Amino acid sequence: MKELKRLLPAVLLLLLACASDEKQALNRAREALNNRDFSRTVAELAALRNSEEELPLEARYMLGRAYLGLKNLAEAQMHFKALLSKDTTYQDSVALAYKQRGLELGKVGERELSLECFEEAMRISTAIDMSDAYVLMGELYSKYGELGRSVYYYRKALATLSDSTTRALTWEKLILILERLGDPGDAFIATEEAMHEHHYYLEPRYCQNGYRYAQDLLYRGQTDSADLIITRVLEVPLSPMLRDDIYFLAGEIRLKNGDIEGARAAYREVLKLSLNASSALIQRARERLALLGEEVQ
Repeated sequence: MKELKRLLPAVLLLLLACASDEKQALNRAREALNNRDFSRTVAELAALRNSEEELPLEARYMLGRAYLGLKNLAEAQMHFKALLSKDTTYQDSVALAYKQRGLELGKVGERELSLECFEEAMRISTAIDMSDAYVLMGELYSKYGELGRSVYYYRKALATLSDSTTRALTWEKLILILERLGDPGDAFIATEEAMHEHHYYLEPRYCQNGYRYAQDLLYRGQTDSADLIITRVLEVPLSPMLRDDIYFLAGEIRLKNGDIEGARAAYREVLKLSLNASSALIQRARERLALLGEEVQ
């Protein structure tokens, strides 16, 4: 018993020393991680990893972040998985770490690693704001020709973005992709949605996509729908580059629908634009009016 009493203080001192060493190692690792010195972070925590004691949860978290910084996603995943198996309250922090690293990697062209980080972030937590990540994912997929996935992520971004300027830029990127995909209806509807948010600088694109969509509907025999679209386009200030074409198309649509007066009015507008309209279009408008029994000087 006396021997045990003599040993007890020494044991306590040893335990205190170990606790102090652990605390110092964690402090040094935190400092290194804050300075983005990822290799040093791993090195500072090496002694803790080599001990027989289970790693503190914070150490697991820092190791996961450090290995993310070193682009070693397999090691990062191992530590984060071990961490979350012990304490799920780290979910959002881990997801944010993946998201932040994905943003960093994506901006320097590390496409595959960036997308892998984003996928992990989305898998781990649905509570964090991923809107800026969705925008970058749209850009990354667009850059490599995966336009369908690009559209998907731009739409996910627009479902969560609140900043008006960022929304405007995202709408513009989405509309450009939809135009490349060749569906004038999707491109027009997206442009109209953007216009409803008062992004009026998109009016020229709205006119262009409305013209293409109405033209497509006319060719497919859907004249009522074509008339509805071209009427909506005519309600906004028209792009000078397309004004004559839009009025001529309105005339063609209304003529097909039996709206003779509406057709005449549209063809007359083409003639009023004679300074800007092409001579061929002016001639066709004159011919249409002559067929409708109207003399044109």
